[in-house]
Amino acid sequence: MNFGHPHRGSPSSGLSRDRINKACVEHLGFKIRASQWDASSLLSTRCIVEMPTGEGKTLTTLLAACSLAAKGRRVLIATANDYLASRDADWMSKLYESVGLSVSSVTTATPQQERASVYERNIVYGTLREFAFDFLRNSLNNRSKLHTDAEQIEFPIDVLIIDEADSILIDEARTPMIITAPVTDVNQAKESCYRWSSDVAKEFHRPRDYVRSDASGLVALTETGRKRVIAAKMPSAMAAMTTTDILHALERAILVNETIHCDVHYVVHENAIHLVDEYTGRRTVERNFGGGVQQAVEAREGLALTRESEPIARISVQDFVSQFSHLSGMTATAWEDRDELLRVYGAKVHQVRPHRQSSQILMPPSVCRSLVEKWIRIADETAGMVATNRSVLIGTRTIAQSEELSTHLNEREISHVVLNARNPMSEAAIIAEAGQAGRVTVATNMAGRGTDIRLSEEVTSAGGMHVIVSEAHAASRIDRQFIGRSSRQGDPGSARLFVSPADEILAQAYGEQQAANFQMTAQSGSIKWLLNKVLSAQKRVARLHRKERAELTARDEILSDAMLALGLDPHLDPLHESH
Repeated sequence: MNFGHPHRGSPSSGLSRDRINKACVEHLGFKIRASQWDASSLLSTRCIVEMPTGEGKTLTTLLAACSLAAKGRRVLIATANDYLASRDADWMSKLYESVGLSVSSVTTATPQQERASVYERNIVYGTLREFAFDFLRNSLNNRSKLHTDAEQIEFPIDVLIIDEADSILIDEARTPMIITAPVTDVNQAKESCYRWSSDVAKEFHRPRDYVRSDASGLVALTETGRKRVIAAKMPSAMAAMTTTDILHALERAILVNETIHCDVHYVVHENAIHLVDEYTGRRTVERNFGGGVQQAVEAREGLALTRESEPIARISVQDFVSQFSHLSGMTATAWEDRDELLRVYGAKVHQVRPHRQSSQILMPPSVCRSLVEKWIRIADETAGMVATNRSVLIGTRTIAQSEELSTHLNEREISHVVLNARNPMSEAAIIAEAGQAGRVTVATNMAGRGTDIRLSEEVTSAGGMHVIVSEAHAASRIDRQFIGRSSRQGDPGSARLFVSPADEILAQAYGEQQAANFQMTAQSGSIKWLLNKVLSAQKRVARLHRKERAELTARDEILSDAMLALGLDPHLDPLHESH
């Protein structure tokens, strides 16, 4: 979306607080609080501001953007998702325009031919990934001259303000941003191999036929497994494949069956695979599984196989962010990662006191012996809240879990709606109604960060929204963000975490075998230990992810130095390993 002037404005250097306050009252209907002014001043320095949910981080970011843009700086504001980028740019457009600034948003839906004009605005909203991809595309275009001069993007490497900074700078920093290009058609022999491997993979079993490394997670056929492959009947089209290629294809198919699941890691939409972001719960665009995994998944789903591709441009979150002369950000959950944010990004975390103290009631976690018992307890609690005219928001980690819980609620005749990557177009309507009396919303993290649910007067008087976290996430910060959807700006509300021995976090932290042992132990005797195991698992996974980020940063620095020494572009040339 484009708003305001078609080109960068020429704002008055005297962009006073009075002028901005007046604009906020006129266009948004409220005055700016002292805490928001304080936070915006901090954002004008290199730091991360921690501000509780519901305290107006979006408006605070606007204040900092106005201050910096009024000095002639070009400002990019990175939001958690496309929906928020469009929403915030739209919502704030009249205010920006009234003080002489132009604003726009860039999303995955923005046509390539419009992007150059988008970046001419003073302030641009978008996701960090979309910014990074445009940065890489611009570099590719400058090298190959794929577009005319009119289509070239003057990408603004100046000011970057990140909303939900911990999510982007910490959670997403384990995954490099990669642009790929199709290079090889899947010929008949390869297609036959992919589909044969997908068919027979389910007939191979651990530990007889294959082993899986605890360290790398990769699958390797045992001698017994390899003998079974060699002796197996194969389509005649596979005669052109080498034995080594066939063995690797089968190992890849087995790995896909074990680790990559529909409605967890991806959805099938319009006969195509769409990856689902584990932190936002949203479909991703221009992201595929690499290393032949994409084709293996397509074969399993019975879809047409896409062309194999290879990386043509790559950049990590850490590397991209380092390009900007000014970095700042906001979040409600940064304090626990303050050391890493300072060490990696040179950004100190500052806490801002809330305007209103939270009145949220954090209810004791509910510890369940099994997944079925957990669904029953959640349904019971939901029914009780609905009976008192409360609204209920239930968070699930995956699409599959949201659908499973929906089935249990239907069996209890509890009216509800489901928000996940299967129905993203319904997001705005679902969120708009989520705060009404008796409303039950089951959602993935699509209803997490950045979601502002407005409560009806009836719900407020009844005790506010009740949030249920059905399963602990890999980072406790994600749980707190979801819990933060209730009791915003001093509203009443409550929240409860549910745990069971079947929770994925236990397998992530302790391995599948130990997680299976937990489930057996929980069937008899006391289960008081389970909550501590889950909380310890979160810390364990957090340490693992922190190590992965550090290794990625160190590897990138070494490779970049080597490439620059050879006169190569660290982002475009093929010396980088693919991920």
